[in-house]
Amino acid sequence: MKNSILELNQKNEVTGRTYLRWVVHEIHENNQSYNENGISWKEQYVLDNINSAKGMPICVQFIDWDKSEPFGHGMTSVENDGPKFQDSAVVGTAENASIETIEVNGRTIRALVAEGYIYEQRFPNFVTWLKSKMYDNDFPQTSIEICGKKNSGNDVIIYESGCIEKGRVPMIYDYTGDAILGIKPSDESAVLLELNHLHNKNIKEENKLDEEIQKQITELNQQLEAAKTTIEGLTKYKKANEDKTLIAELNSKLVTYTEDEKATVKEKVAAFTSEPSAEGIQTIVSEINSFIVQKVLEKRTNKEEQEQLELNSAKSVYGDMFENNKTKQDYTDIY
Repeated sequence: MKNSILELNQKNEVTGRTYLRWVVHEIHENNQSYNENGISWKEQYVLDNINSAKGMPICVQFIDWDKSEPFGHGMTSVENDGPKFQDSAVVGTAENASIETIEVNGRTIRALVAEGYIYEQRFPNFVTWLKSKMYDNDFPQTSIEICGKKNSGNDVIIYESGCIEKGRVPMIYDYTGDAILGIKPSDESAVLLELNHLHNKNIKEENKLDEEIQKQITELNQQLEAAKTTIEGLTKYKKANEDKTLIAELNSKLVTYTEDEKATVKEKVAAFTSEPSAEGIQTIVSEINSFIVQKVLEKRTNKEEQEQLELNSAKSVYGDMFENNKTKQDYTDIY
């Protein structure tokens, strides 16, 4: 059975979150039944460890730059302190987990079912992808991640009858995350990633990404880098052309001004040449025009002052003449 998403809606609606309900994994009747990876889930042990599933991250390794379509687990390495998922993003949280009897793909089974939220505001393209898949009844698959329980004194997963190839029953462990997959699992069932870092050399090849998939990831990353380089080149080319156009526009406007007028904005023109902008043109032209207006006003003021001086001088001359005319000569003295 595929571990798949059962429900995606606005239940218990909270702004920025999309409700999600999904099958974490099937629970088997006995260890004679197991999934394609050889794991047999026993209900008692699932119940014992179920609290670790509450609050576990919902994870996605995105295959595209706009974060819309999932790929795999995103595991990059396994170190002494555990696995690293540096190529994976946390897109949501599981808030609750329970054991239920449900019908999936025409089968009635016991299963561990989780419910939680996807962060819609932060991953809107991914939520759109999920909704479109479920609308087409193409339910995305999930893949649970487990590892040894640290507070148990063991660094590894403890199995009921040891780590056998088929029918091994995880007994003491923690649920550490659930990945939403976008690739078709090689075994036609949801991939289970067992994270047992002390035994990582013995982990089967199904716990690793296929070399061809790794190659595809590398090619996609190279294509993305090439696309980024092309975009950067086009952006620089566009900026250079825009700068030339703006400089030509400024020069066409400066033609109408005298050298003295242009000298007033010499520094601004030099700065504009380094970083052209439409606002810069407006600033330069406005400053020259202000200079011209100031000169006109100064000339007008000087002319008015000169005219006033001439008028005052004329009044003084005619005043003297008028006073002389008022002085009468007494001609009787002559005779």
